[in-house]
Amino acid sequence: MSWRTLGKAALPDTNSINHPNVSLIDRVDHIGIAVRSIASAVPLYRDTFGGTLMYGGDDRRLGIRSVVYILASFKVEILEPLSSESYLADFIERHGEGFHHITLTVDDVSKTISDLTKSGFEVVDTDLSSRELWQETFIRPSSGFGCLIQIVKTPISWDEQHPTMTIEQVLNGEWLWWQSQIWHETMLPEDYPF
Repeated sequence: MSWRTLGKAALPDTNSINHPNVSLIDRVDHIGIAVRSIASAVPLYRDTFGGTLMYGGDDRRLGIRSVVYILASFKVEILEPLSSESYLADFIERHGEGFHHITLTVDDVSKTISDLTKSGFEVVDTDLSSRELWQETFIRPSSGFGCLIQIVKTPISWDEQHPTMTIEQVLNGEWLWWQSQIWHETMLPEDYPF
């Protein structure tokens, strides 16, 4: 017996709800988990939960390392600070390890920002630069009911496993994020700034 057949106490069928902003979000892409050590988190997400490594790398500009595992059909991004000066190190110091953010994809980040601000939600750290591969903004946790919400537009499907990357290579710092792409350290373009 499903909850929809429980008689007068049953909840309405949410598939029929017609809300003006239902199409604002394309999908939930992933959640981010802040940890002190990705190597320590791998046994839980890979070995216990059966996750598959999708991709990962170091973002030297932000001072973080990240790996993405897919669990069933849901992605989890595990984030580790690379230095004590990283924003993520500060986050872990203040809040401890755990939930960091949720990422939602949209068709139009500018329109989403407009809709959010009209509704009274504060957005921060917006990047709508000419990067066609990744545009983003964040709903501040104080405005997002305690959650950092990342809003992203990207033409790239991040749902495919990298064909050659290993967790050992990521943990050794061999893969790097730059210009919204993942590069092996031996294949970096000449203008890579770090």
